[in-house]
Amino acid sequence: MGLFSFLFGKSKRAEPQLEPVAQKPYTIFLPPIVPQASSPRIQWREGSFPMQVVGELSYQDALIAICGRHTRRSHEGEYEAAIEREPTNPHDPNAIAVKIAGRTVGYLPREQHAHVGVQMLEAGIGKAECRARIRGGWRTNQHDEGHYGVCLAIPNWGWIDFGIGSKPPTREQTSKSKGKRPTPSQTGPLCGHAIAIMGARNDGEIAHELARAGAKIMASVGKSTTILVVAAERPFELGVRRSASFVRAETLVEEGADMKILSLREVRALTK
Repeated sequence: MGLFSFLFGKSKRAEPQLEPVAQKPYTIFLPPIVPQASSPRIQWREGSFPMQVVGELSYQDALIAICGRHTRRSHEGEYEAAIEREPTNPHDPNAIAVKIAGRTVGYLPREQHAHVGVQMLEAGIGKAECRARIRGGWRTNQHDEGHYGVCLAIPNWGWIDFGIGSKPPTREQTSKSKGKRPTPSQTGPLCGHAIAIMGARNDGEIAHELARAGAKIMASVGKSTTILVVAAERPFELGVRRSASFVRAETLVEEGADMKILSLREVRALTK
């Protein structure tokens, strides 16, 4: 080794410099997020959201967590939602909550309990999924803002398709079945009972369920009725208690008739 190399080290060979390679832009394709159908899913026409949710003002924090804080421009978006019956609700056991991303954002209107709730009871459904549209969330100053509002892809009247394979009754089927109540079974825990149903058809799913348990289904409340079944949860709301069938049943009970007024849940408990 030479003195020069000893003192200053070996000379390093110059590394070749690589020219940078221009990279082409690329796109990452991710599979779409598909909601899992863990509950029945309401089928309704695309882009239509006729049912307005109530009580959203009490759940603005939840809606802000879902949609973001207020901006100068109004927000509008479509989301996956769920409606869920709340029989243990202390204010209204017939309430149907609306949830988005697991957060309660409001409730169905009270007048929809008979429309939606009874159909859920008849189908044996406690929860169903649907589409929702959220609008609002604008603020120009501290005195001018719009809260978030929610509407659902659920019809306000008529038959609801829960996506469980059932079909709406035709006019011909409705006319033929009118007044044709199911034949009671010869055995079952409700044998000997004459039952009138309030809030559901006397030839519908609930009527067939009770007839299979032995009950005779009545056309209306009468002196021979032993049980009035209310397709709702206790405590019964004012509209139920003021109905003609309910008042008639209470009058007969006061006159000494051997009759009970029970919720659908209470009657189902008798059949177990």
